[in-house]
Amino acid sequence: MRLAFASDMHGNLPAFEAVLAEIERRGPFDAVVGGGDYAFNGLYPAECVRRIRPLGWACVRGNTDEWVVQAATEGRIPVQNCPPEQAHGPGMIERDKWAAARLMPDLVAYLAEMPLDWSILGPSGQSLKFVHATPWSAHPAVRADAGEDDKREMLDRGEVDVLLYGHIHHAYIQTIDDRTLSCIGAVGLPFDGDSRPCFAIATDEGNGWSIEHVRVNYDNEAYARELEASDMPGAAGVAGIVRTGSQ
Repeated sequence: MRLAFASDMHGNLPAFEAVLAEIERRGPFDAVVGGGDYAFNGLYPAECVRRIRPLGWACVRGNTDEWVVQAATEGRIPVQNCPPEQAHGPGMIERDKWAAARLMPDLVAYLAEMPLDWSILGPSGQSLKFVHATPWSAHPAVRADAGEDDKREMLDRGEVDVLLYGHIHHAYIQTIDDRTLSCIGAVGLPFDGDSRPCFAIATDEGNGWSIEHVRVNYDNEAYARELEASDMPGAAGVAGIVRTGSQ
C-alpha cells in the first residue's frame, strides 16, 4: 500500500502545482490525502481549493481553514476548540477576511465539511492516522523539538501506530515507544530552512509503515515577487518566508 500526503498549501498555487506534478510522476497511489490550510496566507486561495476538488482526494481540515470559514460565514460557522494562544490576532484576521472574500460559497462549504482526521489500516496490520495538528483539535502546535511527553500524548490520543500531521511546517520523523510520529512538512510555506515544497509518501509492504519526505523545486522567487506586488495583508512577510523557508 502506497499513500501520499500533502498539507499546508497556504494559497501558494505554483508550489502546489509542482507537488501535484511530482505526485503524478511517482504514482499511482492507493490514496492521496490533503492535510489542511489550503487557502490562507497566499495569493491563490480559491485556485488552490478549486484545484483539489476534482482530484478526489480525502482531505482533513486545518486551523486556518476554520478561521477562513468563520470569516466567510461572519461567524455562523465558528472556529472549534482553539486554545487562546493559537487564536488569530488582528493582522491574521485581516488575512482571513482577504482569503474568505475570494472564496465562492461552494468552496467555503467544502472547507467547512472536511473532517478532523483520516485513518487506514495497512497490510501489516499497523494503523495510520493523519491529522492537521493533533487528534483532538486542528489548532495546537506540537513542534519538532517538543518533549517526548507531548509527542507521546499525540500517539496515545490518536490510538494509532503511526500518526502523521502538518501544521508546524517542519518535516521530521521520530520513533516513540515503537510507534512513529511525523510531520509531513508544508507545500506552500516551509519553516524548516528548506524553501522547497515538501510532501510525504507512506508505504506498507506488509512489514509496517515507512515514511519518506519528498522535496520539489519551483520558482519561489517569482512567487515572492508576486506577493510583494499584491494587496494581500502581510504579503511582504510571507514573501520572506517563501524565499528562505523560515519564519
